[in-house]
Amino acid sequence: MTKVTAFDSKEYSRSNAAGEVKFYTPLGCGITVSKEEEFSLLYSQNLLELANKFKIEKCCGGFSPSEYLHKIGPAKTVLLSDQLLKSVQDLIESAYFSYMVLPPKEVPIVEVGGYKSPKVEVPTFEFLRKLSVYFSYITAWKYLGIEGRQNEKILIDGFHGKRTPAWDDIVAKTSPITYPHGDECNPFISIADIISFLTNKKLWDGHLHLIPENIADVWKGYSFSTDTHFLDQNILSKVRWYSDEHIELSSYHARPIVFLKADGYSMNQIQELDVYPEATILARQRNGCVQGFDKDIDSPKMKDGDIFVYAGEESTKLANTLKDIYKIETLPFKEIKEKIRNP
Repeated sequence: MTKVTAFDSKEYSRSNAAGEVKFYTPLGCGITVSKEEEFSLLYSQNLLELANKFKIEKCCGGFSPSEYLHKIGPAKTVLLSDQLLKSVQDLIESAYFSYMVLPPKEVPIVEVGGYKSPKVEVPTFEFLRKLSVYFSYITAWKYLGIEGRQNEKILIDGFHGKRTPAWDDIVAKTSPITYPHGDECNPFISIADIISFLTNKKLWDGHLHLIPENIADVWKGYSFSTDTHFLDQNILSKVRWYSDEHIELSSYHARPIVFLKADGYSMNQIQELDVYPEATILARQRNGCVQGFDKDIDSPKMKDGDIFVYAGEESTKLANTLKDIYKIETLPFKEIKEKIRNP
């Protein structure tokens, strides 16, 4: 049976009393699961029950703590996250953690670029900020570098990043599946996201530093094992970008992609609508992902089997045109609810 290992990451920082950031790193997490279908079903059932319990009228297909902090408050977000995790923990074999240690006094700058682009010296803190945007796949890269971890299905939360040797290593070993908005539509990435979030909270509550021993300690009451490896300046050659070219991810995206397009609305605005959570549930049911649609950028990304959800006169015309080009499913936003009730 093929194992599934899913990765996500969060920013981790600690400040002094004056609010000055004294320590910063991306914190990545990967979870490994053997019983894929059983995990997905149990997660979906338990999330629905918890959403009702916490009076969340419109909950996405995956629970992402950062998206609900302002909606239900920090205390309820932490409690729901922990209860959801505990409800599926027996199906999680292990949790893998990774973070970066680059003391600015020892490593004041990081040199990037050099391939078809000029070499640029980036201050260490700025480099770490940019690294956090794609640290989910850096964690996957470090995980895959450990012997015996090649024959797994690798899921990675969506990211934006420039080319690095680490990404080249990943695609040389495996074909990762990337999920735009993965923490909102994929159960495995959602739990990796939740564990990253709760690790930060547990270390804060315990006044503990981010070190492997403390990570193991805060999770010792749970049924899954933990493994932590930090990265330092010795692997900078692998994780710094060597080109200004961004990684083209569409060929690695989970399918189907549920594309969303509404006249006069940006993707950020669509995410604030009540119909957005329903779109993420549709993506979860199909084991796909969800993203906005820009005709000029995203038309080449579309493939047979994808789903185009639309609203408005121009988007309706575009849906009809795309349906003449691709074998795709099209439906207006108002019909998503019925679609997820009768998949």
